[in-house]
Amino acid sequence: MKKSISCLVLLSLACIASFANTSDGQSDGCKIYDITHTVKNNMPTFGSLLGAKDVIKEFQGQATITGTITVGTHLGTHVDAPSHIFPGLLGQPGFTVDALDLKTLMGSVLVVETPKDRNITSEVMQSLQIPPGTNRVIFKTANTDNRLMDTGFFVPNYTGFTATGAEWLVKNTNITFVGIDYMSVAVIDEIVPVHITLLTSHKIIPVENLKLDGIAPGNYNVLCFPLKVVAEAAPVRCILLDAACH
Repeated sequence: MKKSISCLVLLSLACIASFANTSDGQSDGCKIYDITHTVKNNMPTFGSLLGAKDVIKEFQGQATITGTITVGTHLGTHVDAPSHIFPGLLGQPGFTVDALDLKTLMGSVLVVETPKDRNITSEVMQSLQIPPGTNRVIFKTANTDNRLMDTGFFVPNYTGFTATGAEWLVKNTNITFVGIDYMSVAVIDEIVPVHITLLTSHKIIPVENLKLDGIAPGNYNVLCFPLKVVAEAAPVRCILLDAACH
């Protein structure tokens, strides 16, 4: 098992390296889409009207510039681990970001577009008609169209999962990768029940605050690599590749 994971990681890194050598993110007819928000000073952060302050500080030394990066675990594009909603698991082996299954964070993914005027309820989940057996889904919502991450402050009336939507996903699908385009996978009034529903199995990984501008619905390959930290959440770098890319 470890050997197969290592091979997958090495192949993925080789693929990323090949794209890094091009100026337009395209190589041999395959295109790369960076779906990660840039971490920077004053970027919007959950619950704040002011944005994140002093995230990056740089200092002029004698010969070089050095700096510090100070980020919250949920700043920008990030993943949640089970200990995020179950504090008793924090510090226990297997329930923090360093232990997340990389296989879940890499592979084929379906991008779906949700109704623009609705949260992701059980009815919306049924209407999306996600094919049986689908393991990874990115939900592109009105958050992208409304460009919420360009506001400079937190917008509380964002689109997200309701408790019924999360329950329907767990009971009726095989989805283990749940991506969404704002700071939380859950609507603000149901953050706790939604996260409990998604994280109870310890198999589903929410990937939050993806940058989906210009991403059309359809099939892709996704690669997400979170920081390897013993924490309940962590920033992650995510990219999409055209489904035909191998």
